[in-house]
Amino acid sequence: MKKTMLLIIALMLMFGSFATLSADTADKKESDIYYINAKILKIFPHKLGYYVIYRRGGLKTAQAFIPHEWFDRRDSRAVLNLTDGNIDPYLTFVMRNGEFDHVRVAAKKNLRHNTWGTIAENAIPADRFQIETLAPEF
Repeated sequence: MKKTMLLIIALMLMFGSFATLSADTADKKESDIYYINAKILKIFPHKLGYYVIYRRGGLKTAQAFIPHEWFDRRDSRAVLNLTDGNIDPYLTFVMRNGEFDHVRVAAKKNLRHNTWGTIAENAIPADRFQIETLAPEF
């Protein structure tokens, strides 16, 4: 009986040490990519891109200016997904090593949805769309 108990305890210790070793190696395989979703409050199409107002933490708002060139497949810094379903419009900021990599915009296909807005072309200076990266606020 004692031998059986000792054998069971030895096996438990051995398998427990393997589990600890595998958990340590799993920690080392962390991804350098992460994403943050933000609800879109308003999207304004502009001749140079999209002006987006989105919700950030603490019920505050932030804005993003996304140039049309970013939506080109060769550039791929932005993707626009137009949806019909019950999904609320949102932005997904994809970060790589803590820096902006690309953004995904999920918006309603129906341009009459209340998240779509209109804005005069001269209301936004052209230099707001002449950017190389986004600095998302959260």
